[in-house]
Amino acid sequence: MKTRYLRYSILILILGIVTYQALGFSQHSFEAYCPFGGMEALWGLFRAGQFSCATGPLNLSMMVAVLGLAIVAKKTFCGWACPIGFLSELFSRLGSKIGLQKFEVGPKLNGALKLLRYVVLIVALFYTYKLGELVLRGFDPFYIIFSGFGHGTLGWITYTTLGVIAVGALLIPMFFCRYLCPLGATFDPFSRLGIIKIERNAELCTECGDCGSACLWAIKPMEMKKVRDRDCTNCLECVDACPVDDCLSLKASL
Repeated sequence: MKTRYLRYSILILILGIVTYQALGFSQHSFEAYCPFGGMEALWGLFRAGQFSCATGPLNLSMMVAVLGLAIVAKKTFCGWACPIGFLSELFSRLGSKIGLQKFEVGPKLNGALKLLRYVVLIVALFYTYKLGELVLRGFDPFYIIFSGFGHGTLGWITYTTLGVIAVGALLIPMFFCRYLCPLGATFDPFSRLGIIKIERNAELCTECGDCGSACLWAIKPMEMKKVRDRDCTNCLECVDACPVDDCLSLKASL
């Protein structure tokens, strides 16, 4: 829990900063800090030498920074900095607090559903590059929430999308992040290379399964020597849940 308190403190600070920007108190729009905006800007920069729609240099810088972070420390951005990841986690924990039965997604179905985020990535980039507009706005919870259903949202379609994401998070931990986030799909190959990762001392492990139960991503550290899973955010929930000191630890290794 000590790690969670630290992580949540950082996430609350970032959420506050983004909210401050969204309310118009900053010289930069909150959209300027979205790393996925860097991906959406690439084609315009390549073809015409200019940024698409509302994207700018800061988006590109953010994208490069978070991809570099993924190589160093897997999806740490998702677990320690992303406002939508934070809200998704809070909704997941809220579902448990109010007694909602979690939907258990089997390994095969879980893996198949993760392919949806690649579909979202391809469709979003294809139409953004083709039309020169940020077509994801009406379906992107980050934009929907912090713009207050602003320009580019699609009325009842946007409300329905946000409702599905919210209900999904209550029933399936990290629903949006697992299955629909295009930025998560972009991170995947870099996260697999992540140098800083959770490692398990097999000699100390009792295989109690507490680490797997604590993981919102359905990763099972007790079955791995090194947690190379593409979805690991290094949130350290599994480390805190482990009853054996030094059995799970964060280390730098290839």
